[in-house]
Amino acid sequence: MKKLMILLAVITMVGAFTTTTMADFDLYGSARFRTYYTSVNDGVPGVDSDKDLEWRMGFLSRFGANFKSGKITGKFELDARPGGQGTTDFVTYGSQASRLGNLRLRHLWGQWDFGAGKLMIGQNFPLYDAPVSGINYYSGGLQKWGGIGLQDARTSQIRLTFENLRLAFLPPDTFAAVTGIESTVRPFENINTKFPKIEIRYDTRLDNFALNFIGGYQSVEIEDRLNEASPSPFSGTGPGTKATEDIRSWVLGFRGRADFDPVYAGLALTYRKNGRNYGVWTVSTKEQAVFQGNDLKDATAWGVDAALGWTINDRWTVEASYAAFDSKQDTALDNEDDAMVWAILTKITMAPGVYIIPEIIYQDNKDVTNDGVSIDQGDVTVFGVLWKIDFK
Repeated sequence: MKKLMILLAVITMVGAFTTTTMADFDLYGSARFRTYYTSVNDGVPGVDSDKDLEWRMGFLSRFGANFKSGKITGKFELDARPGGQGTTDFVTYGSQASRLGNLRLRHLWGQWDFGAGKLMIGQNFPLYDAPVSGINYYSGGLQKWGGIGLQDARTSQIRLTFENLRLAFLPPDTFAAVTGIESTVRPFENINTKFPKIEIRYDTRLDNFALNFIGGYQSVEIEDRLNEASPSPFSGTGPGTKATEDIRSWVLGFRGRADFDPVYAGLALTYRKNGRNYGVWTVSTKEQAVFQGNDLKDATAWGVDAALGWTINDRWTVEASYAAFDSKQDTALDNEDDAMVWAILTKITMAPGVYIIPEIIYQDNKDVTNDGVSIDQGDVTVFGVLWKIDFK
């Protein structure tokens, strides 16, 4: 009897503790399905467009939880990815995402409120992330066309928050830092990093407006130990020497949002130096530093992302959006790339948490200029529906 009483007491204590703990968790999930039809014109005269149907679970289907206990908050979130080699490239793996799948870590972070501010560690969105458009096809609005976001979408970091001001220290992106450079010269002996990537952001609200100001900086050193038979790819060095070159990148971003119910609008503007080296989410092929002879030439780019929406009623919203970028490398001959995209969506709420979102997109890839020679990159037309059920 005594053992039974002890067992019942333990069960009661564990149950009470579990109930208290569970009350601090907010579990949620989102199941998403993509049904899109694309027509791709690659710009080659006389070649028919490539037409494809995409019918599979969406990349952004997810499951996660928010946590709160006193001055500690936290979050974890997983999402569904294709099987195979872990790529997100639909062209390579196509419908395999419908029969092979992996889970990917999106968020895992904790934050401590120490009174004067907050300290966060873990994996979270970068501060240089400011979506405007609600388009689902690109799994992130039109950010990769406006260039305001990171390629990895979320990254590990240490972040400090002081009311409206946030400061984050992120890992430097060494893979992106040498993209397009290592193939130009012989592979580097070392890629050196001395400081984290730094981002700063200030957010404020003015009546019906929300404003965000963002900046980021990164510096990565590439090093090459040359032998007597090799000329130096770096300026001012000779055979048999050890040479280094710094690739410095910085980004500036602004987003403004206005809500005059039932109409809303958003605008994001960006300017980047060596943005691809920084890790910016971009489709530009001319946004990374490049060697011209022995000299390292920088690349600059600007981007815009805009949206205008109308909430007709609590079941129906219509939104039009637009994004464009222009990028160029500081070389003797023109090396430039620009493109634009516009899109329209209708968000239909069938029931609380149940959405059907028809979308139509026109993507003009325009011309790319390689050493003064321009090539038409064609265009893409997309129409289809994203199906979504959110649960919690």
